[in-house]
Amino acid sequence: MLVLDRHESYESAAFKDYCKSYDIITISLPPHSSYLTKPLDVRCFSILKRVYSRQIEDFIKVYINYITKVEFFLAFKAAYLESITS
Repeated sequence: MLVLDRHESYESAAFKDYCKSYDIITISLPPHSSYLTKPLDVRCFSILKRVYSRQIEDFIKVYINYITKVEFFLAFKAAYLESITS
């Protein structure tokens, strides 16, 4: 299932055919309704965002200025585990 806004690119025949060929169910949100779903985003992910930022700051303190995939996953895993228990 894929939840979409009402962008015109999602209305194309090619996109609809692609979704149909891969059994993707699309649901379009009503126009101007993102304010209804935004609180979920803020509540669910604000803790994760804050904890992940702290993890990245720890890397910066030890002079790691470029985050590779390895560092990203290390920081994200630690942040995720901490945020789901908060």
